[in-house]
Amino acid sequence: SSTVRGSRREFGWAGSGFCPRLHLVTGATEGSFAEMSKEKALEAKAKGNVEFQAGNYAEAIKHFTEAISHDPTDHVFFSNRSACYASLGKYKEALEDGSECVRLKPDWPKGYTRKAHAEFWMEKYDDAAETYKAGLKLAPEDPALKEGLRKAMDAKYELPGSGVGSAGAGSGGGGGGGLFGKLDPGALAAAAAKNPKIKEYMKDKDLMSKMQMMMQLGGSSQNQQQQQLLMQMMQQDPRVLEVFMAMQGIDVSTAGADDLMGESGSAPSRPAPKEEPKKEAPPPEDLRTPSQKEADEFKAKGNELYKKKQFQEALEMYEKAIEKEPNDLTYYNNKCAVWIEMGEEYYDKVLDLCKDLVSRRYEINSANKGGASFEKVAKVFCRMASVHEKRKQYDQAIEMYQKAQTEDNSKTTRNALRDVERAKEKYEKESYLDSDKAEEHRIKGNEFFKALNYVEAKKEYDEGLKRNPKDPKLYSNRAAALTKLLAYPNALTDLEECLKLDPTFVKAYSRKGACHFFMKEYNKAIQAYDAGLKLDPSNKECAEGKEQVMHKIAEVNRSGTVDEEQIRHSMADPEIQNILKDPQINMFLKEMQENPAEANKALNKDKKLQEAVTKLMAAGILRTG
Repeated sequence: SSTVRGSRREFGWAGSGFCPRLHLVTGATEGSFAEMSKEKALEAKAKGNVEFQAGNYAEAIKHFTEAISHDPTDHVFFSNRSACYASLGKYKEALEDGSECVRLKPDWPKGYTRKAHAEFWMEKYDDAAETYKAGLKLAPEDPALKEGLRKAMDAKYELPGSGVGSAGAGSGGGGGGGLFGKLDPGALAAAAAKNPKIKEYMKDKDLMSKMQMMMQLGGSSQNQQQQQLLMQMMQQDPRVLEVFMAMQGIDVSTAGADDLMGESGSAPSRPAPKEEPKKEAPPPEDLRTPSQKEADEFKAKGNELYKKKQFQEALEMYEKAIEKEPNDLTYYNNKCAVWIEMGEEYYDKVLDLCKDLVSRRYEINSANKGGASFEKVAKVFCRMASVHEKRKQYDQAIEMYQKAQTEDNSKTTRNALRDVERAKEKYEKESYLDSDKAEEHRIKGNEFFKALNYVEAKKEYDEGLKRNPKDPKLYSNRAAALTKLLAYPNALTDLEECLKLDPTFVKAYSRKGACHFFMKEYNKAIQAYDAGLKLDPSNKECAEGKEQVMHKIAEVNRSGTVDEEQIRHSMADPEIQNILKDPQINMFLKEMQENPAEANKALNKDKKLQEAVTKLMAAGILRTG
């Protein structure tokens, strides 16, 4: 059919000099497409920023909402409103705005911070962690994203320092429930341990009394007056702000003025007091008995031999250490480490010895105080966990790591637990893979599809993809079922995945074109069908699909009515937005209204204009006649 041969011929110009009279669809835009009331939007945003800096979050939300009404394509407006909602503890709304910000500007790291922050305080820790990871792919060194990911992972296991308050997400903290969130005394001690400057500040009684007042205000429901008081304290004594930022995990030695004072603040006027030189603490008194000192010497020799992979000799040294001090778990644990390196035939010996040690922990501790401390018992549990992990007995390994956590909740154990959980998930997925069974599910799905039972067909395709997530046919077939179930966006996601796996899968382009057609995204439908026809010019499905789209565009054009749904979809399309922001296109559209004859001449001579007009007509933005 000639209607599918070339977009310029389809719309009436093919170099003959004839061009139909074009006009803009009424209501599709107001004034310049490129501007879209941007000036009004920026004015509203400026007002919102002022209210936000003053702590008037409800008023700021009104202004940012107005900005969005003028220009719903600016990601910053959604980001700012998300921050306001979070400050009021309205995390559901904050998440919605954060998600929209990411959708509009997926390459902007701060959007992921906004989204993840809301997910964190809604206790969606897994989601928050994934969002932070996505942001770190764009900005690997971003301190807010790195700290957020750490807290999200810690909060998943309800660990201290994660920033989660006992009252739950609604109690504030971490930036929610008030301007300064929750101030944790434990976090202050942790900050002092990491930063000598903060440790020096803690010696100042006046400063600590101010911090105590901030903690009392920060832990309560803050009103505007309290927030202003806290801000005033920070401005009077910059050290207060430095301590506060350190408690939030921010390195104040590298933070800039914007980090410390916000966009509207000024840099601290008073310099912080100079640090006093650190005094070296005297070494602790050695309280070991002579036999314990000898045991430690043998252990040190064993460790060196272990590093050199001289395992038999290392065992001999650890045995001598045990002879000198039989009531210390450390030497036994090191002996188990050597056994593990010596091979699978020693794994049972490791487990038997570790179980015996745990059963005698109190007896050992009575004979040698600290010989079976919580920390040492935790390491024994970790040793057993490593054996189970090597045997791919992941449930038992997880159980051992969890027991280790109850003894000593160390960062090493937490990381090991996370790693084994990921290893288990990966192992189970890989163990489940079976291309033959995947093909069986695909065939069953096809049978259900032919019987018009699309729900059961989708279930079979789901199971098939679990068995073989690299089969493009399964994605394409599931997309067909989803299309029949009117789940067009989900179908498009599957088709994109299908085409990633096999860019030459023509049927996927045909189905993609159909999805866009049903969503009234006629411009995208044409592009999908064209891509399929480029691969296979004789493909009947793509040819007929494109012809159907062209007839629909002509029908809508003749009707004289405006399809608001089509216009809405078109105006949200980044490609259409870019066309409308192009200065050359804007000049053409203006010329088209003021001097149609000259516009038509320009159109006949310029291929770029012809392609742009073709897309705008398919999108319903331009009409003929």
